[in-house]
Amino acid sequence: MISMIRIDDRLVHGQVAVKWSKELGIGRIVVVSDTIAKNEIQVSALKMAAPTGVKVACLPLAKAVNILNDPRSEKLKILVVTNDPKYVADLLPLLNEKPRLNMANYGRIGGSLSDKQKVSETVYLSDEDKQVLQKVFDMGFDFQYQPLPDDTPQSLKKLIGG
Repeated sequence: MISMIRIDDRLVHGQVAVKWSKELGIGRIVVVSDTIAKNEIQVSALKMAAPTGVKVACLPLAKAVNILNDPRSEKLKILVVTNDPKYVADLLPLLNEKPRLNMANYGRIGGSLSDKQKVSETVYLSDEDKQVLQKVFDMGFDFQYQPLPDDTPQSLKKLIGG
């Protein structure tokens, strides 16, 4: 079972590895990225960032879909993390379940912030990001902007102005 899908530039880090893992009671983190799945150094670093007892898998989209839809995954509590909204938009129509979506700490790494809309203290979106997110909204989903479990969740759609 997918407990949550989170978009976060930093992928597996303190907030995800400690706070969200504990809050959600997860045993698995699946990082979805075709690029990262090919990079042994990044995969190794992400696995080392996981808390004790939580396994990390870094998978390309196609393989992630197969794993997440496998009936054996229904017995697990899984946190899916990616650093690109495109993966969420591509993943959602292929999943057998309708997971909770979360976004925080996105858009500040790489590229100029002057080309992006500041949506919150930790989320900056390009026009392309907003188009991809609109596809997700059109599928009937919304993201919670909630950096930490103790923070009050806010609708990302409303923060964007939709």
